[in-house]
Amino acid sequence: MKKVIFLFGACLLFENAGAQVTAYFSKCAFNTPDNKPYVETYLSVLGKSVSFKKNANGKFQGAVEIGILFSKDGQIKASRKYNLLSPELKDTLSRPPFIDQQRFQLDTGNYEFEMMVTDKNGNGQTCTLKEKIRLDFPADRITVSDIELLVSFSKTETNGPLTKNGFDLIPYTSDFFPENVNEIPFYAEIYNTNPLLGENEKFLLSYYIESYEKRTQLSKYALFKKETTQPVNVLLSRFNIAELPSGNYNLVVDVKNKSNELVAQKKVFFQRKNPKSKTGINVEDLTLIAVENTFASRITGKDTLSEILRSMRPVASEAEKNFLDNQLKLANEKLMQQFFYNFWQSRSQLSPEDAWQKYYQDVKAVNAKFSTFSFKGYETDRGRVYLQYGSPDKMEPHPSEPNAYPYEIWVYYRLNDRSYLNPAQTNKQFIFFNRDLVSNNYQILHSDAQGETHDSNWQMKLHARIIQSNDFEHKKAPDHFGGNSENDFKNPR
Repeated sequence: MKKVIFLFGACLLFENAGAQVTAYFSKCAFNTPDNKPYVETYLSVLGKSVSFKKNANGKFQGAVEIGILFSKDGQIKASRKYNLLSPELKDTLSRPPFIDQQRFQLDTGNYEFEMMVTDKNGNGQTCTLKEKIRLDFPADRITVSDIELLVSFSKTETNGPLTKNGFDLIPYTSDFFPENVNEIPFYAEIYNTNPLLGENEKFLLSYYIESYEKRTQLSKYALFKKETTQPVNVLLSRFNIAELPSGNYNLVVDVKNKSNELVAQKKVFFQRKNPKSKTGINVEDLTLIAVENTFASRITGKDTLSEILRSMRPVASEAEKNFLDNQLKLANEKLMQQFFYNFWQSRSQLSPEDAWQKYYQDVKAVNAKFSTFSFKGYETDRGRVYLQYGSPDKMEPHPSEPNAYPYEIWVYYRLNDRSYLNPAQTNKQFIFFNRDLVSNNYQILHSDAQGETHDSNWQMKLHARIIQSNDFEHKKAPDHFGGNSENDFKNPR
């Protein structure tokens, strides 16, 4: 089964469940001094996800066939088909990722982009991506190229396929930065400063990280440099994000003239997961928030506010959860209102009350459907998943399968994490089961979603009502009349 996961912006992930191929892809548009635009494509194939075979040298090697098409008004304007080979390996115990970069010169205009990826040593199934792109660098305006996110850059004396302006640039092909990545190097080009600002004139390049929701600049992540106009000005820099909390952000490049007027801007979205961030929520900052005459001021009573704030935990970031767990036990009513207002204002700057009311409807729904004698609906596993990811596209209830505990399978065609802790994913599933057979408390048993409970022994645990085994390698329950859990989880109806 083919899967394509969009990770916001230009980044995406191919997965082919049959061939086990995983490849991250991104692209950037650039221009030349004589106004000849081009697109660079970047592909990173995870070595562990492709099949390796011995080559003529007696070494193990993976091979992926890549096909790329750019079409305009139904006509193919550029195409390329080639084999991407992994490094040669003595054995397949460690299979590192391998990277590819291509360049396509194209005229200004709107294009249909298509990419096809096939594991040459696999089962022959092909993953296909299609999307629309626009290429436009007007000669009468100062413009900025796309911002290329990098793994690293280094100065070089020799030109190679990854070389640009005297540096080897290793592309970062995702826009998700997990906790073990603590730096964002990036590259961008600025065009037309020389003819439009004047030869040898000074101007300012300002680059910073901003909150995606609020569009507010983070002062700790802001730099600038004075530049002199050139046919093409280059920006190559990096930000240390070791202390950047989990969340959604933009990396922004501003071009300002000598009068400090903004003349060009470019942004690229990225997502950060950083549960170890020490930044947290600043109580002093919260106390400065005016909540008078806002919807937050209408919610009063410490018990009422505590209940509401607890219900928001499924969609809270790690920093917000830490604040809820450690600060609100001693918080006064005013601070609770300020936290509550700031929480929803950060999600929807223009209409925070609408964002809260929409979420609150979901809270009431899960409380009505999933509450137990001991827990509110939002405190249960099903309630938490529903609030964090939204309503599943399919629910498969199995209340009375022979030999199995009652269970449910939830299917999401597209999984968007409202807590910003995990990237967007597609075709993900959850299995919940009810072990006590009496209450309505279905606990999460297994999921193939990133960041969720994963248990390769889930089938045995699901059928442990009847079947017992001390063999830890035994992971599949015996077939029996009416048993459908494995098929339903893999191929939900």
